[in-house]
Amino acid sequence: MKKYRVKVNGKLYEVELEAVEEVKGTLVPEAKKATSSPSFGASENFLAPIGGKVLDIKVNIGSSVKKGDVLCIIEAMKLENEVKATKDCIIKEIKASKGAIVANKDVLFVIG
Repeated sequence: MKKYRVKVNGKLYEVELEAVEEVKGTLVPEAKKATSSPSFGASENFLAPIGGKVLDIKVNIGSSVKKGDVLCIIEAMKLENEVKATKDCIIKEIKASKGAIVANKDVLFVIG
């Protein structure tokens, strides 16, 4: 993370920015880059790529999803952001709920 100062309409703000990589229209933190192989089996946490309010969960426990499928919608700064799967997987647990406020890198799903 790098800190920057930004002036908006004459008011100075200090912000922290994280480097990200674009994966088919979805921004993903560099630490969570997509791999090319499916990960059926071992469980891992799927982290929120942005903080905000969970507007909708688009999957259920046991859902088989493909890379690029929408998992949930998070509202941040009045924008609705589609959170997409970064690889083929199965949803083992849903840790977030509709209406919940999540922070960047909170666990949204357990996938395998």
